[in-house]
Amino acid sequence: MENMHAGLAVRTLSNLIHRKINQMVAEEEETLTAHQMWVLKFLVNQEDREIMQRDIEREFSIRRSTASHMLTLMEHGGYIRRVPVPSDARMKRIVLTEKGRQAHERMGERIKRFETLLREGVTDQELEWFLGIIERLQQNIR
Repeated sequence: MENMHAGLAVRTLSNLIHRKINQMVAEEEETLTAHQMWVLKFLVNQEDREIMQRDIEREFSIRRSTASHMLTLMEHGGYIRRVPVPSDARMKRIVLTEKGRQAHERMGERIKRFETLLREGVTDQELEWFLGIIERLQQNIR
């Protein structure tokens, strides 16, 4: 067990997942990355509330500078808009544009197919166990 490195295994899996999703996204959307697609999905799923940059930072465990750069690229690409909040002009809520919504819809089926590929040969019980372990590892780091 001492030669096994959980962090390296998780990092390797993460790299493989991002590489495959980036490949799938590039086939459909030249200017989006896997991370940006996950942000679009998050925005679609959270449409009933105001989303700020800090919500994206928290949801994806990324630094402020990373989130800011990614959102700037998404805004320049026309996938999102940053709209000032009336109560505090310094705060900007992230709003999905029609282009962003359409990109999310186009990628939805590909993401489902990828998820099916990823889960191939894995039982629901194994997946539940795996996700529980991942959650515990995340908590240990936080």
